[in-house]
Amino acid sequence: MEQVALKVEERKGAGRGPAKRLRSGGLVPGIVYGAHAKPVSVQVKSTELTKALHGAAGENVLVELEVSGTAAKRLALVREVQHDAMTGRLVHVDFHELKADEKFVTTVTVAAVGEAAGVKNGGVLELAMHQLRVRCLPKDLPAKITLDVSPLEIGNSIHVSEVKAPAGVELLDRKDLPVALVLSPAVEEEAAPAAEGAAAEPEVIKEKKAEGEEAAPAEGAKGKAEAKPAAGKAEGKEGKAEAKPEAKKGK
Repeated sequence: MEQVALKVEERKGAGRGPAKRLRSGGLVPGIVYGAHAKPVSVQVKSTELTKALHGAAGENVLVELEVSGTAAKRLALVREVQHDAMTGRLVHVDFHELKADEKFVTTVTVAAVGEAAGVKNGGVLELAMHQLRVRCLPKDLPAKITLDVSPLEIGNSIHVSEVKAPAGVELLDRKDLPVALVLSPAVEEEAAPAAEGAAAEPEVIKEKKAEGEEAAPAEGAKGKAEAKPAAGKAEGKEGKAEAKPEAKKGK
């Protein structure tokens, strides 16, 4: 990975007030951390930091810090950059100091190259891991790890153990983890409607049964209560009215 020269100055003030004044003047407050030295508060021009970040080939940015007032240069990795949520302006940066002759651990972006054979047949390429953990010397740090996916058929995958790491780079992730795979969209499309239908059907059936069970007893009970007394009283009165005149004629 190419190293980017970046000029910084030691920062004396601390707190929100001094930091706000620095940002107003076009400077970004930052800190240089290191395993072999005490943290150093620094400030860097916003324009130069932006240029260094945008010129990087990958997410990792290796910089050679030139601290004003000192002849020594400090090799560091841009560890974290903070932006203002509303304006997107750079508000803070952390540098992790490295030793040229010591290995360190970081993550490197995975970049898929080529067109998978399974994609040509309707499959879908999926990156299960977008980054890989690596251990290496600063000079061996790659901007990205390329992964040739062209041989992948539908149902096939490439695992960490099959990834070819650049020279001097050790992969630290579990060897059995899949990095890239090709899926069949047909299986997903058929399974989704079936699951939705299975979930919806019992609700409809349950609702209809509940309505039927509540309505039937109510109507039946009401019908019986109204029909029996009405019929009995009507028949009784008619029977008595017809029976009396016939008895008188007989006498």
